[in-house]
Amino acid sequence: MLLVNFSKVSKDYASNPVFDQIDLEVITGERIGLVGENGCGKSTLLKLMAGLDTPTEGTISRKRKMTIGYLSQEIAPQQRSRTVFEVVEEVSAEFTVLLEHLHDLESQMADPEVTTDDDAMTRVLEAYGKAQERFEAMGGYMIEHKAKAVLTGLGFEPRQYQQIVGSLSGGEKKLVNLARILVQTPDLLLLDEPDNHLDMAAKAWLEQYIRDYPGTVLIISHDRHLLDRTVNKIFQLEDGTIDAYFGNYSYYVEERQRRLLQRYEYYMNQQDEIKRLEASLHQLREWAKLNHKFSGRMHSMEKRIERIKEDLAQRPVLVRNKIKVDLDSERSGKKVLEVKGLSQSIEESVLFQPFDFTLLYGERVGIVGANGSGKTTLLKTLLDILPPAKGTVKIGASVVLGYYSQEQETLPFESTPLDFVSRLKPIKEPQAIALLRRLLFTYRDMHTTIRDLSGGEKSRLQIARLMLTDANFLLLDEPTNNLDIPSIEVLEEALQQFEGTILMVSHDRYFLDKIATKILAIGEDGRIREYPGNFSYYAEKVSYQANV
Repeated sequence: MLLVNFSKVSKDYASNPVFDQIDLEVITGERIGLVGENGCGKSTLLKLMAGLDTPTEGTISRKRKMTIGYLSQEIAPQQRSRTVFEVVEEVSAEFTVLLEHLHDLESQMADPEVTTDDDAMTRVLEAYGKAQERFEAMGGYMIEHKAKAVLTGLGFEPRQYQQIVGSLSGGEKKLVNLARILVQTPDLLLLDEPDNHLDMAAKAWLEQYIRDYPGTVLIISHDRHLLDRTVNKIFQLEDGTIDAYFGNYSYYVEERQRRLLQRYEYYMNQQDEIKRLEASLHQLREWAKLNHKFSGRMHSMEKRIERIKEDLAQRPVLVRNKIKVDLDSERSGKKVLEVKGLSQSIEESVLFQPFDFTLLYGERVGIVGANGSGKTTLLKTLLDILPPAKGTVKIGASVVLGYYSQEQETLPFESTPLDFVSRLKPIKEPQAIALLRRLLFTYRDMHTTIRDLSGGEKSRLQIARLMLTDANFLLLDEPTNNLDIPSIEVLEEALQQFEGTILMVSHDRYFLDKIATKILAIGEDGRIREYPGNFSYYAEKVSYQANV
């Protein structure tokens, strides 16, 4: 059944077109991934589909009485003063009012003035009975159970249920929003990067939830592993147009390349045909000068060429403009890092127990663990940003450190990208401009205060620092956050060619599979365990051990 239909839909912002004359259909039961470069209009398309924005041109049709759940980036102001559990179990306005009414009646039943008055107690009990019947009819007890299951799946502990939403971090607020929408179970679920801020276990839970979801799901994500495991259709937004691919992300990558080459071949054949016909036209014109009998054939040829040019295919772009990353460095000594008896605690709570670890030149190690397990803290301890609770850290000979911070707090927010890059290394302004252009900064971006840049632009600035500092030991904390998939792929290629040593924290399983040759896993017990191999090997070993 058709849920949503876009017909010749266009959207402009300040006369700048986002997309033009697009058509698309969303069918009941589909699992759709929406992909495209940052800024191509993915979030705008979701808002149009949800009815939160209107098209400049065209029509959007939706199935009557269809319910839509849209994952917004912000918590509604009226929800900031409520608890996590209150927000998550709010499936409708009626349900919220009914729940408050039940709580009010329960308070009255505990009131001595009511308990000592038989008539008042009878009235309260009758009202409570009716309210409870309605609560059960609306699936109230199932909703409570579902709310707890969803919160647990997304990594919330029971002690967090009564936290005030306004006191949570930005990432936690978004997870509360996600939990609330999942509990509502709308017919169409629109998820804009729901996997941000999720650890590995929560991502795996979300993947299973999406696969089992009774309705239809459209999801924006830069996690290729998640898209491979959840979707059966891809919408690609590119150059203001949309194309559909009927498969998961890996299928889309192969099929897109096949279609691109096919379009290029068709385009070149058209160009060859036009050249052949124009050569014939030139000959006919010469003949027509000598004999007017050739004039008719000449005019026919001119019209034929005009018809072909009217339907001329656009030249497909085989190679897109991507960031260019070059990570050259001098070789360090063989032993890059030596850790002995290292442990760390926060407010008397042990994050990880004492462990020994040696990192050799050229190794690529991924650090994994649940949110709050101490992954970022471990990197900061190794960098001597935080003092260890116990143990020692020794950096090897000729090691040059390069740190990529998840929170981007190492960037000078009051500076501009051009000033920042120029101070990293003694280079002239034309060289600095050339470097920033390689990372897709416009002239305007280069002169914008870093504080006002987008998350992706700040991430590309951190990459610029790694390129200019000639580091041979990279410590990377969630380097793929805020980058679109094409930029992630460029970074992966640069890291694969990098001859130095890498220690990285990432929740991007696809990224870890391509880069890591060893995994350090911080367990719930605080013990750090080593696994030779990439993330898939680690996941297989953990799954096997859990089932033994």
